[in-house]
Amino acid sequence: MASFSVQLRRFSALAAFSAVSTVVLPAQGLLSRGQGPSPDTAPPEVATVVDANSPRAAIEGFLAAMRANDLPRAAAALDLSGVDTARSGDLARRLSAVLDARLWLDLERLSPAAIGDTADGLPDDRELLGTVAVEDRTVSIRLARLRRDGVLRWVFSSGTVAEIDAMYGALSDSWIREHLPPILLDSGPFDVQWWQWIALLILIPLAGLAGLLLAGPTQATLKRLVSRTDTDLDDLLVASIRGPIVLLLGAITSRLLLRWIALPAPAESFVVDLQRATAVVALFWIILRIITVLQSALPVSAWGATHPALRSLIPLGARIARLLVLLLGLLAVIASFGYEIATLLAGLGIGGIAVALGAQKSLEHFFGSVSIGIDQPFRVGDYVRIGDVDGEVESIGLRSTRIRTLDRTVVTMPNGILADSRAENFGSRDRFRFRTVIGLEYGTTAAQLTTVRDGIDAMLRAHPKLWTDFVAVRFFQFGASSLDIEVFCWLTVSDINEFRIVREELLLSIMRIVEGAGASFAFPTQTLMLRQDGPRGDAGSR
Repeated sequence: MASFSVQLRRFSALAAFSAVSTVVLPAQGLLSRGQGPSPDTAPPEVATVVDANSPRAAIEGFLAAMRANDLPRAAAALDLSGVDTARSGDLARRLSAVLDARLWLDLERLSPAAIGDTADGLPDDRELLGTVAVEDRTVSIRLARLRRDGVLRWVFSSGTVAEIDAMYGALSDSWIREHLPPILLDSGPFDVQWWQWIALLILIPLAGLAGLLLAGPTQATLKRLVSRTDTDLDDLLVASIRGPIVLLLGAITSRLLLRWIALPAPAESFVVDLQRATAVVALFWIILRIITVLQSALPVSAWGATHPALRSLIPLGARIARLLVLLLGLLAVIASFGYEIATLLAGLGIGGIAVALGAQKSLEHFFGSVSIGIDQPFRVGDYVRIGDVDGEVESIGLRSTRIRTLDRTVVTMPNGILADSRAENFGSRDRFRFRTVIGLEYGTTAAQLTTVRDGIDAMLRAHPKLWTDFVAVRFFQFGASSLDIEVFCWLTVSDINEFRIVREELLLSIMRIVEGAGASFAFPTQTLMLRQDGPRGDAGSR
């Protein structure tokens, strides 16, 4: 029934992320046949007067009797002309099963008038409810208007009653129904018979077990296929997708087994939607595993070796990709329940304005992380100075960046602030500066000073780590307590630790040069001159 389809989809959103691939039926009342929207939520409508002798009233009575398991009252809605009346209850039960599985009636479309629908082109004493496929032919299910106890009433026509056995036999579960105790054929919650509830509950572990048993051979087959390729990425991926494969095969198995349970149409529609949603979840789960494999494999691959600047973007890019996949997966799951994604996106666009206003800081930090990822002022592993914080960049997240300081503490800084801050990156240096001032004693001769200067210059130019484009070794001033020689150059070393080693080597070489020239290093000294005046006379003495 159309009205129940809408209600069923509303309920299905609550179960969109359920891992059960076979049976989670909607809340009470959503599958009840012949009911419209809830009075608490439906807009007020003008009440329709239903004549007690109308086609709609006849079908409502039949369905109510079947829900109450009152077979004699349900059989009263059949034209049993030429039929063994001893089978009346059985025929009513079989017809109800056919209507549930093959022709779910929308009572709102049936005429509420005693005369029936006069515009359907049928004789006045006939109403067409629908058609049911039986093997290679189509059977029409009709109502006939007959006089019962002096009153004209609508009942299922004799032609329809004659076809009940054929229509029932075409059901996939007719054999099962015929061999079950009568109590299990009674209607349970949501118009689903008790045996169908039991079958659905058995179907869940059965589908899961089938998924587990089939996952191994499926993975083995995939491994043989991907072993023929040159890359190892597909091998890693196949090894990591056992969980999604189990879920996907379980959903497929449950879909195959469901055909042996002729559920009422709305219940079957919901279960099929849930199975489809489960398959969608499995597919997006595989995509998430692909992202994880790429995140771990790319940095150590040949591509990562030839693109070192892009390696730091991989963790951030993986986080953004996972977020997008989760959002797309959510939309796909919702779409699998029949919702219009375009309408949903339009609603999200309007609601997104309010969300953006309420989450300005979070969005600022998110776009700050995107800006850092694109501009790359620093990368993971770089030593940086941002404000009064010095340390090594440990991770760049969607909201914040973590910096490990020299004291081994972790400073977390929001990306929105980092994107607007001055960041000094020591990790991107192409060379390190070496500068020192050598102070010689004032007793050093000009020849000794020249020897020291030229010796340092030659030593630096001979060093393999020197950047040869600029070297400066000059006597530049008479200091307060020393003759000062400035040494300035750059060293082509890769990191700070190597620089410290080379710097120590250069300083020791300078000491040996100074000692070899017979000079000495100066140290701060002061000369104090004491002056003593002659004795003063006492001008006032007598």
